[in-house]
Amino acid sequence: MAKQMTKVEPLTKQKRGMASRAACSFVTLSMLSVSLNTMTEAPVFAARRIASATGISQNQPATQQPQGSGTLMAMLPSGKQIGQCPLTHTEVTADVSGYISHVKVKQVFANTNKEAIEAIYTFPLSNTGAVDEMVMQIGSRRIQGSIKKRAEAREIYNNAKAHGHTASLLDQERTNIFTQSVANIPAGAKVEVTLQYVETLPFEDGKFSFVFPTVVGPRFIPGTVTDHTGTGRIDNTAQVPDASLITPPVAAEGSRSGHDISIKVSINGGVPISNINSKLHEIKVDKNGQDKAVISLIDKNTIANKDFVLNWDVAGASLKSGYLTHRDKSDRSGYFTLMVMPPKRPTVAEIAPRELIFLIDCSGSQSGLPLQKAKETLSYIIEHMNQHDTFQIIAFNNGNTNLFEKPQAVSKEMKDRAQTFINGLEARGGTYCAPAVEAACAIPADEHRLRIVTFMTDGFVGNDMEIVGMIRKLRGTSRWFTFGTGNSVNRALIDGMALEGGGEPDYVLLNSSGAEVGKKFYQHISSPILTDVKVDFGSLKVKDVSPREVFDVWAQRPLYFKGRYEEAGSSTVTLTGYAAGKPYKQTLNVALPETNEKNSALGSIWARAQVDKLMREDLIGAQRGAMKKELQDEVTDIALKHHIMTQFTSFVAVDESSKVTPGNKTIVVPTDMADGVSRLETVAGNAVGSKGLVMPMQSRSVQSYGAYGGGGAPAAAPMARMNAPRGMRFDYAANGVLKQALADKLEPAAVAQSTPAVLDSRRAESAQLEKSKVDAKEINLPKDQSSSKFDLPLQNLLKIRSNNNQLSRKILVSIKFRGDETALLKALKMLGFTKEGATKQNQFMLGKISGDQLAKIAQLTEVVEISLCEHVQN
Repeated sequence: MAKQMTKVEPLTKQKRGMASRAACSFVTLSMLSVSLNTMTEAPVFAARRIASATGISQNQPATQQPQGSGTLMAMLPSGKQIGQCPLTHTEVTADVSGYISHVKVKQVFANTNKEAIEAIYTFPLSNTGAVDEMVMQIGSRRIQGSIKKRAEAREIYNNAKAHGHTASLLDQERTNIFTQSVANIPAGAKVEVTLQYVETLPFEDGKFSFVFPTVVGPRFIPGTVTDHTGTGRIDNTAQVPDASLITPPVAAEGSRSGHDISIKVSINGGVPISNINSKLHEIKVDKNGQDKAVISLIDKNTIANKDFVLNWDVAGASLKSGYLTHRDKSDRSGYFTLMVMPPKRPTVAEIAPRELIFLIDCSGSQSGLPLQKAKETLSYIIEHMNQHDTFQIIAFNNGNTNLFEKPQAVSKEMKDRAQTFINGLEARGGTYCAPAVEAACAIPADEHRLRIVTFMTDGFVGNDMEIVGMIRKLRGTSRWFTFGTGNSVNRALIDGMALEGGGEPDYVLLNSSGAEVGKKFYQHISSPILTDVKVDFGSLKVKDVSPREVFDVWAQRPLYFKGRYEEAGSSTVTLTGYAAGKPYKQTLNVALPETNEKNSALGSIWARAQVDKLMREDLIGAQRGAMKKELQDEVTDIALKHHIMTQFTSFVAVDESSKVTPGNKTIVVPTDMADGVSRLETVAGNAVGSKGLVMPMQSRSVQSYGAYGGGGAPAAAPMARMNAPRGMRFDYAANGVLKQALADKLEPAAVAQSTPAVLDSRRAESAQLEKSKVDAKEINLPKDQSSSKFDLPLQNLLKIRSNNNQLSRKILVSIKFRGDETALLKALKMLGFTKEGATKQNQFMLGKISGDQLAKIAQLTEVVEISLCEHVQN
């Protein structure tokens, strides 16, 4: 192993100061710790042994802890407790200087066992940050992480793990999802892993925002099952080949992940700041003059289950266009970030006619407040449409349903029809965003109108890069405005759709006003602030400037230009465009210095912008694990040179100064359930283990036609019967309609393991379903099998098995029923039904039944609906 990979040094005061590469001048502040020891819930967790050779983990039984405990216990297969869950604390410190944020995230892992263990934790970070440093600390030993190609970093980590060295590995799965692995944490020891990232902050209408995500929400995974290579809940699929890396296990209902989080933000605004607030968390604000403040979470039990969103106002006249530079003596290239403030929104006397297409996510993860807020916002927008506009609404989950056959002119009658349609929407089924995007783009465009597409979703999907790539490819001249509805949404998707769609993103928090969001939306689309935007750098010798082109500017947000320069010089930078149809010009005198050792983070910020630009050229390939080699090589080269994380580079650190007996236990740290997201519609369809608790990693055996996670199961009537437009790609989803009690209160169920034979069987039937592409009206089942009580995936599976003479094979189904469970169960048993679990509260029953007996079950008056959960071998 290369010695430079394992640099170990005492953590002296001087070297602590040298470790941080500050973006500007940052103040070091202490952290307010948040204790969780007073929690009264009983957390549950299952430890898992990970087979190193295959990456496939074995599930172990969970058990409960005594009441009053605030820690999470890991278990052996025998049920013996082996100690606390290793992740004990996450500490976040952010230093904001002007419009640049420098963030450090410290994760503390502790091993209370008598032998060494490995801990694996999947967690979120900002989708715009450039992660440029990782440090591992064990006692006084401090090991600086090195950036390597992903495969090389994994090899170094595995070698260290096998030889008893403590090591840490940081992988990037998405721009906002990361995996931290720590091998050979010594018995009784504590390992701290600190990573840092830098980013430019969003600013709109006089307000800066700092957002730190704390939880990876459940992802919906479309596509045919392929394999399982990670520690997540859900199988990899052809569309999402890394699904098992982005779907971490979720703590059981009534429990939490077991670790606490503290957040502290120090702001040096450079200009007066005011109205500091956080809509989702209680904070303490300490002002220091007009332009400085320190913000921290109130000291109480803070659960890491929603975004930390901090806003503060800047006097409108105070924030002006400007720039920052950095150039080391040893580097041929210098870096700059140019911030240009657009003009104020012009007053528009007459608004040109528009065609408004509204896409609203009605999948299971939107159940409850998220869909309610989306409907509230959409209702406001519909009610305030311009009389010269036309509009269409497309609701989607497993399929799409349109309000009209084609866009209709705004009128009272059409508005009333729209409001009735919106009020009737229910959250069920999977999050099939891609077919919805195709449906919107397939509507013939009215060449006399500007098409505005709004997309309301939480973004909980695994194929997010593919969706953004589709918008880039198919949108034409339309402008896409995205709304993230919820407290912990997938901002990488929401921002990415708006960026490639030439519009603006916005976020509808669950405690925000839909009317306020709708009003701001209308301000944006009434008329762009600037069109035909161009930037001229004069005589400056700049290169690799990002973005290369600017779409219309719709909101009062600064334009950030990030680039390199090889020669010092001074010139005038000119921004031109049209405001309210009239020519607009703004000039800024810029001097690029020969050397400037300040603002060293600008190199990372530029590199991240370049990587993003390259990734966008083949997002669909990147999603499928088959990105064009020349682009992948260029991304890798930039990342290695500038020491930043990407999909193809990882940080690794190894402590070679000490050695332990290698442990054979791997503990996967669970994540909390995202705030406001319905557990029953997202993870409740997972298999269940002892004590009736979710065993997330067993869910591999229940995903047959696409894995639920951020959207749950196929929808029940009426939306389950929506037809996909002709020519649309459509992947069937496995059923996750099991309600909340099925996740938490079920009797123990025997669950088939994902053996190669089972996987092969599921792949074959999954491929047949994909090939069939049929909807409910086209299914031609035998007469004794035709029933409207079957959900769509079950009908299709029965059709395939009928054609293959395999109807006698057993199927795992959930039965929604009314009335007395005891009487129904007696009738079901006579038909060969084997109960696996049930809940009287929500009137659902889980069990296995031969496919040729399902029609008889459907004839029972107590049975309301039969949904596919899993097909298993006899």
